[in-house]
Amino acid sequence: MKALQVQKFADPTAIQVQEVADFQPTVDRVVVRIKAAGVNPADWYAVNGMFQIPPALPFTPGFEAAGEIIAGTTHLQPGTRVLMTLPYLSEGVANFGAFAEQVAVPAKNVVPIPDSVDFTIAAALPVMYGTAYIALKHRAQLQVGETLFVTGATGATGSAAVQIGKHLGATVIATASGGEKVQYAKDLGADCVIDYKQENVSDRIKEFTQGKGVNVAFETVGGDLFEAAIQSIASEGRLLPIGMASGIIPELSMIRVLAGNFAIVGTDFAHYTVHHLDLVRQGLAEILSWHQDGIFKDLTVKTMPLEQAAEAIAQVHQGAGAKVVLTM
Repeated sequence: MKALQVQKFADPTAIQVQEVADFQPTVDRVVVRIKAAGVNPADWYAVNGMFQIPPALPFTPGFEAAGEIIAGTTHLQPGTRVLMTLPYLSEGVANFGAFAEQVAVPAKNVVPIPDSVDFTIAAALPVMYGTAYIALKHRAQLQVGETLFVTGATGATGSAAVQIGKHLGATVIATASGGEKVQYAKDLGADCVIDYKQENVSDRIKEFTQGKGVNVAFETVGGDLFEAAIQSIASEGRLLPIGMASGIIPELSMIRVLAGNFAIVGTDFAHYTVHHLDLVRQGLAEILSWHQDGIFKDLTVKTMPLEQAAEAIAQVHQGAGAKVVLTM
């Protein structure tokens, strides 16, 4: 089978698609023939040796995929269509493996998917929607009637957060740049969209909320938008630092947290996959149900072949517009 192999961290010449041995079934693993695999910003950190749970070299990257079981268990027969979320730990080492034609994973890391859900779409769901689901529903405990602020609303996790936030009953304020992206954020369901390149974000939030501020801030960008989130968060609000798409890592004085009377709530989806997998499985099942019910706007996916996996990782790191999915 073919797999993307990383032989050395932070060396583009050491990342290549190679022929490797097929996986053999074991008592505690299911073997999945991968049809599609989602590419995420964290993949760049993994191949550069910067991911918080380091894999052992050589390794195959990839956090999410969808395909068919070819060797299963009593409850997961061959032919079952599944999505999967990675990594899993084995002897303290992170195991990824989605960027390949096959992968062997613990049965608990896969979730059956309906026949009506395309493999490409299924492979794109776990990280972007799973992150937003766990951050908003579990960590921030977003309530009906609260106000949610989402930065980077047209990005992967940002667009998921807008839609999940609306479905959970929140009023959603979002940021985007340019007329096309502003309209897209509105189409996702945002109640107020701020063009952060043309408007003062904190002033617009103050105006829209009549000075009350936002209860939850889902912050994916960093830089000036992180500062706008801090200025706009209400008393007893929850700040979710999700990403740093701007490349600027925010720093925050704890005196501002104290004086502002708000909480900073970290959410790392990979951490939940490793340490709280039951919650992830519950979330993915609900996300699939919402997808079936038409809750989510049609997902825009850019497909690339496995042979272009290294290029796909670089594109996502540089800010690819659509969700990138590798096809096998």
